[in-house]
Amino acid sequence: MSDPWHQFKALPWRSLIPTGLLVALIAALFDTGLYYIGSASLLMREVLIILLQPPLSLLVQLGMSIALGMLAVLCLEVWFNPAPIYGGTLWGLFLCLLLASLGFSFFGSLLGLRSVFFPITEVFLIGTAMGIFWQGRRYWRY
Repeated sequence: MSDPWHQFKALPWRSLIPTGLLVALIAALFDTGLYYIGSASLLMREVLIILLQPPLSLLVQLGMSIALGMLAVLCLEVWFNPAPIYGGTLWGLFLCLLLASLGFSFFGSLLGLRSVFFPITEVFLIGTAMGIFWQGRRYWRY
């Protein structure tokens, strides 16, 4: 039998941690930028109000979270090229992205970051996992 703890320790953490931090930083800067642009521009504020109304907000947040997960896999493949990527590596990427997002949301008030499209909710978790495994579907079998 294989040891799951050994497999967890053997993941390419030197590639996964910077990828998670980079993608969470991009999401936090995107959210903060939209927040401040929406507060300065009347037209952008109206667009954000329409996008964040209850029936549409779920779809928008899900779509943005899926895009964030896909961006994480692309960043891992292009800039932080680890050893071969496996299904376990994708789960490690999800864990790193989740922890980095939690860190940015926790320390976001100290840094002046606002969360508009990427609040840490069930929709964020499901969408990010869907995006990571959708973009990384060619690595599932290995």
